[in-house]
Amino acid sequence: MKKKHLITWDTAFEVGIASIDSQHRTLINYINELAYTIDNRKIKTEVSTLFIKLYEYTKFHFKAEEAYFFTLNENDCLLHQLQHKHFIEELDRLIALNENETCSQEQLYLLTDWLLNHIQEEDLKFLQQHKP
Repeated sequence: MKKKHLITWDTAFEVGIASIDSQHRTLINYINELAYTIDNRKIKTEVSTLFIKLYEYTKFHFKAEEAYFFTLNENDCLLHQLQHKHFIEELDRLIALNENETCSQEQLYLLTDWLLNHIQEEDLKFLQQHKP
């Protein structure tokens, strides 16, 4: 079966910082992998493993992004950190309920929507307000 992408990388997702853009691209790759696995009704352990990879990489990315943003504007970075914290809490909730093993398309779409909106709205807004 041909691999279907939920999200195709687009320059609209770029924020203009190479390391952050690369990390965003990796997050999108993880989302696409997870979507493919869910679409093809793979076993729970595969879905869970990919979900945990996405979760761990998201935490890594948020930490790296926050460190960079902190150098630009410490006060505004605190709000950005709070947005990240809420997203991680949602992922934590899914894991606590073992929903990471049976992640549905709907859950994946909600997480994807949040992430893409965050990149295109919040990350870009922050960087435009605090040009490096």
